[in-house]
Amino acid sequence: MFAQWTTSEWIAAVAALGTVAGVAVIFVQLRHLSRQIKLQSFSDYTKRYQEIILNLPDDIHAREFTLKDRRDYEKIMRYMRAYFDLSYEEWFLEGQRLIDPRFWQVWRIGIRTAMSKPAFQQSWEIIKTDSRFGTPFENFIDAIAHDLSSNDDAALRGSRV
Repeated sequence: MFAQWTTSEWIAAVAALGTVAGVAVIFVQLRHLSRQIKLQSFSDYTKRYQEIILNLPDDIHAREFTLKDRRDYEKIMRYMRAYFDLSYEEWFLEGQRLIDPRFWQVWRIGIRTAMSKPAFQQSWEIIKTDSRFGTPFENFIDAIAHDLSSNDDAALRGSRV
């Protein structure tokens, strides 16, 4: 069969194979580029989070943390606002299906961990009174806080038994 091909048929076959190979290379490159863009986006959000956390006081994670009457109140609130803005962006991107679900899982766990701390709970109560993120996001954060307090209550009840 191949022995009977004319020169033009061979040229057409080679051109077709070249085209298929070219499409395959482009597909692999686009996939690689997509992964790089996702990684860069994740890295950018991680850097923003790190900057926020590094600018909060050392006792920010303390169970006995009290925001009221602190000398560094304004600085803490500035970075807490940045934290909740960042959380809102992450939540919004997930809602639009613009991020990898695994990234959202990491960020959601991080938000939950932050909201388990009194400093973040106290800050959120203040921020949500003077800022508008929209009801869905506010409900999302409030639900996390409520769930955490319910779990704490259940744990306390369980420890008394």
